[in-house]
Amino acid sequence: MPTVPGTKKLNKFTRELRGSFGRFKTDHSYQLYYLSTSIPIDDVGDLSTASELFGADKIEFEELIQRDIDHSRVRKIANDYLSQGQGRVIFFPPLLACVLLIGNDGSLIKQYSEINHETILDGDDESILRTTWEKDGFQLDLPVADAESSERSITWQGASRYIYEFATSLKLNPKRAKLVVLDGQHRLEALRLLKKNPDQQAIVSGLEVPVCIVWAPEAIAAQAAAENITQDFRELFVRVNSEPRKVSGHFITLLKDDSYSAMAVRRLADRWKAIEQPGSWSRLHLLEWNTREDERADVRTRDFSITTVSIIAKVLDDHLFSAGAAPEVLRLDQSSSKFEEVDSEFAWDGLVDKTQKTKVDTLVKQHIDDILIPALDTLLRTPTPYARLEMALGQAFNKLHEKVSENNSSFMGVKAVLAAYIYREDEIFEESTLGAYIDFKRWIDTDPNDKIYLLAVFQQALLRFWLKLSAVLKPFGVDAKTCSSLAVAALEKLVFSQADRYLGADRKYTRRTLWRNENVNFGSSWAKTAWADLVGTSLLRTDVRSEVIGGIKKNMNVTSTQEGEIESSLAALGRRYFSDYGARLQEELTKETKQSLVDFFGDEKAAQLQALKNSSNASDRKEFENAIRKRAEARTKDALDELANQLKVTTESLLSNGDIG
Repeated sequence: MPTVPGTKKLNKFTRELRGSFGRFKTDHSYQLYYLSTSIPIDDVGDLSTASELFGADKIEFEELIQRDIDHSRVRKIANDYLSQGQGRVIFFPPLLACVLLIGNDGSLIKQYSEINHETILDGDDESILRTTWEKDGFQLDLPVADAESSERSITWQGASRYIYEFATSLKLNPKRAKLVVLDGQHRLEALRLLKKNPDQQAIVSGLEVPVCIVWAPEAIAAQAAAENITQDFRELFVRVNSEPRKVSGHFITLLKDDSYSAMAVRRLADRWKAIEQPGSWSRLHLLEWNTREDERADVRTRDFSITTVSIIAKVLDDHLFSAGAAPEVLRLDQSSSKFEEVDSEFAWDGLVDKTQKTKVDTLVKQHIDDILIPALDTLLRTPTPYARLEMALGQAFNKLHEKVSENNSSFMGVKAVLAAYIYREDEIFEESTLGAYIDFKRWIDTDPNDKIYLLAVFQQALLRFWLKLSAVLKPFGVDAKTCSSLAVAALEKLVFSQADRYLGADRKYTRRTLWRNENVNFGSSWAKTAWADLVGTSLLRTDVRSEVIGGIKKNMNVTSTQEGEIESSLAALGRRYFSDYGARLQEELTKETKQSLVDFFGDEKAAQLQALKNSSNASDRKEFENAIRKRAEARTKDALDELANQLKVTTESLLSNGDIG
């Protein structure tokens, strides 16, 4: 009869690192443990970057933005520094890596469910102080010392114990515990780039990489105010990366921890990242969020994106939070008692774009999630031009999936780079993948007539229109989230109509205001306001207002008196928009007339006018100004005739203070 072998406990801690142990904690901060050690270049695979370790579907957007790799920096470190070391010394400061645990579903563990302490005996004497996190996650062994052999001590289960800090052992379960580089990602990638290249392997052969490994030792879920591990390391990431390298591009916005507008765009990005059905592709591809160049942050750089995080954040900062509109738009009054409970000194009705770093932010974030994010989603995905672009991109992804199902390796590479949100062609190193990516972009059939709606100046006008509409309709019980749908429906009648070309550069009433010839006019704040004013002026058209009123009536009971009041309020808003726009239009046409005399008067008359302008005689200069005024007024009248035709009203009613028909 066969003998059953004795059982032996399986050792899951198969990766061991030895080094010097330390702690870092101020009076009020959470505690961090760290181990200073080094890793041979052949074992550098034990270190991970977040981009390769975590799928975007498993982490929140705040975590995603910290995993972005700038491949131009990687090549510069590898080729301009490491490869040029002959005859001089080179050195890397230690990489900063954190210990992160992975749950059964592949997501990050944010609090430990269990931390165990035990003392390991060597005969009758204590030899090791051992701490184990998450049963089989990772383990710390601190050798016991005494006062005669060590000056370093640690509080261990309520008592002070001497330890040999330089002989510490950190043991990891590789299936659960990952070493993720927080600072030095680009140095790590540069080492890997050289190591995998047969022609450059010798450069780093025998190299030992200095590493400082940190972890949060006390983030246990059972605590009353549970510490969050991912928040700890996000905070650490932001601090260590703030200097010496300047944060730039979209990351200036995304890494701001003191801004509600930045919080909002991160929450919107999370919403879009989570939308994967139908079509099995992330709508985060519609949002530009990982551009590093400052000058490109406010413009779209991809034909298949809708907007950028910087465009949205700027509008929210200027026209929602800093403008004092946030308390009403976000309906903070509904949580007034909760705000009082968590912070009696916080004035919710004075909220501006400055986070509180307290539980107040949790409440504000909930209102952002409930009202602002659904509204932004509606405004930036449901208008016809944006829906068309989303559909075109979805069709390209469907075609990509077909190629991948055929085991086409080039398109498998495209799928991988898109899953990592890599779009720049100079960051795609495989030639076959690059060629397939170019094909992928060609599959996206975009309508050139929709480009006007993808301009930053139009999108800020769209969001500003929604905010103004929300303020006007609030007294009638219409919330800002509902107003987003009403705004889109109203603008579909004229502003989003390709046939009407309401905002086009070929319109007499858009020249010198929205456009300078064929170029967008966005060089000054008034130009941006002009875009918003003309969008709002569309309310002077009857069917645009009717669309708003009809949408309200579908959602709530409206009396005939209320309907009349809403109609009057919308028309009054349209008039205010037109008043500002008309005044600016006349001012700009007057300037242009004065600056381009030949264009508007001909050579001979222009010469006469120039002489009058330069005359020292006051009556001559007055004659010049009168001539300019008359010609500018005629041009303005001609432009307003065209605008009135678009609005389906008469020019006279447009210029009067009476009712708009």
